[in-house]
Amino acid sequence: MTLGISSLAVVSGVPAPYVPLSTVSDLVAGLPVVRIASSGIPAEHLLVLSPSDLTGADVSASVLASVGVAPEPLFLVRSGPLRDTMVAALARLVHESGWLGEEVGITHLDELGGTVVFDLLSWAVSSSATVVICDEPLFADARSCPGFSAVGLRVTHGRAPLRVLATGEGPPLSFGGHYFAGAGPCDAWISLHSALAAGDVHDGDSILLHAKGPNREGWLTLAAVDLASLQQT
Repeated sequence: MTLGISSLAVVSGVPAPYVPLSTVSDLVAGLPVVRIASSGIPAEHLLVLSPSDLTGADVSASVLASVGVAPEPLFLVRSGPLRDTMVAALARLVHESGWLGEEVGITHLDELGGTVVFDLLSWAVSSSATVVICDEPLFADARSCPGFSAVGLRVTHGRAPLRVLATGEGPPLSFGGHYFAGAGPCDAWISLHSALAAGDVHDGDSILLHAKGPNREGWLTLAAVDLASLQQT
């Protein structure tokens, strides 16, 4: 059966403890040069998550609270390192939310966590599930307003307000519908959320979400079916 989305919640631009890479020499010494270069950010603008400052909001918990707890599987899709290596992010999220169903953690998709992950979800979700996509990147660009973001989705097989059409890795094919893009796994979803709130997307419209990071890109196409019934926070 076709996978669909019945709820969409976002948390974006949450301030995060980024510092200039040059100020954390111990961290720099432990990072391969190729890992730093893979960020695609010029050295003079490169920020990194502070290895000692664990302050800041838990965006995963915030967005999950917006979607709500349900007796179904929870998928936590993370980009970036664990901020606190002593605490497993998924275990903490399950404990603090009082999650009722099974839980699955997915890592290493990085910028593709909000698009290509639907290839996995299409066969891993038996009936319905909640998906939290968390973007806490290790590096950030000082020329932007760096912060943490998260997207919460309730996905289901069968009829839903948003229907998943296709997904893939690499550049998308030509497309004639609404186009939302960004470098991170949450960016395109956040733009879609804003467009939906503004009433710019209507039933019958097609939607392309495109994640294009410094190393990889992926895409996801959706069809707007019954937006009036979409739960959006």
